[in-house]
Amino acid sequence: MNSKLINAGIALLGVGAVGIILAIVMEIQTAEPVYFILMKVTAALFGVGGPLLGIGIARKARGKKKGR
Repeated sequence: MNSKLINAGIALLGVGAVGIILAIVMEIQTAEPVYFILMKVTAALFGVGGPLLGIGIARKARGKKKGR
């Protein structure tokens, strides 16, 4: 059951990261102030880091189960 939760969390964080990237592109096209774009970029870093962390945890758990 934990792997389903990890997979769902990774999927949600990934979709959120894509949404933030699209928001950044639209703000650049409409010439928003730099600090608005900076807030979105930092949130995107968390959105990308979350799935990477989840994948790392999942691989580590699989490695322990297989006896690596």
